Amino acid sequence: MSDIRRLGLDELPLCQQLENDREWSTDEAKWRLMFEAGEVYAIDAADGDGLAGCVVVTRYGDSLADVGMMLVALRYGRQGLGTRLMKHALDAAGDRVVELTATRFGRPVYERLGFRPTGSLTINMGPMKGAAGSSAVRVATADDHAALLDLDAEVTGADRSTALTALLATAERTVVTDGGFAVAWNAGPHRVIGPVVAPSEESARELILAAAHGADRDVRIDLLDAYPGLRSWLTGLGPAEGPAALPTMVHGAHGHPGDRGRYVAPILISMG
Repeated sequence: MSDIRRLGLDELPLCQQLENDREWSTDEAKWRLMFEAGEVYAIDAADGDGLAGCVVVTRYGDSLADVGMMLVALRYGRQGLGTRLMKHALDAAGDRVVELTATRFGRPVYERLGFRPTGSLTINMGPMKGAAGSSAVRVATADDHAALLDLDAEVTGADRSTALTALLATAERTVVTDGGFAVAWNAGPHRVIGPVVAPSEESARELILAAAHGADRDVRIDLLDAYPGLRSWLTGLGPAEGPAALPTMVHGAHGHPGDRGRYVAPILISMG
């Protein structure tokens, strides 16, 4: 099997081909953000047909890294490629705390490498009713961006300015309130709402509604554990919850850095 190498943006179709092999489907807009803000590593297939596997590492400053999109082609399963890719991702992360969201297939690999569960994430998708503005929430301007980046760093414990600046440049709608914000951006059939930071459950609801306002497609938001009451509230508005919560996991620390009690939704499952 060939060495692990870093992919360039022009090789994005190879990642989509690998996803199709595993019956996954990630919109191109999400892949482009991962290529811009992170590092996509892969192993070429020995039979010359695309990739045998890939993984994405997004480093945030000197303190945190997120790992996602760990995929191995079906025909190369059970050959240790997943473990090999994850070890490479940990090496790339260096001394940083590493976090990820696991599937039931990947969790045993991550646990063998020293990851520990810290919480859960639920995927919520579908049409959303009742999205409207609130007097406590307003649309962000360029003047808000520096404060937004500072707030994100406080909550996540890391400098994520590169990824967030790239996201804000293409966002459909960014809304802010006192001590919180939400970014809404379009990716294929969904208006993705994330990241979301909020000082309370009430503020989280107001931010999510304001971020979804005017959406011309179904909404997707991946809810973390910050305010558990949001899950039933959101499904009551239309977006259906996925069949099972996914475990969030961390490596190199007892828990995630920052003040995660205010961290409502990630940028992407694969980017934290």
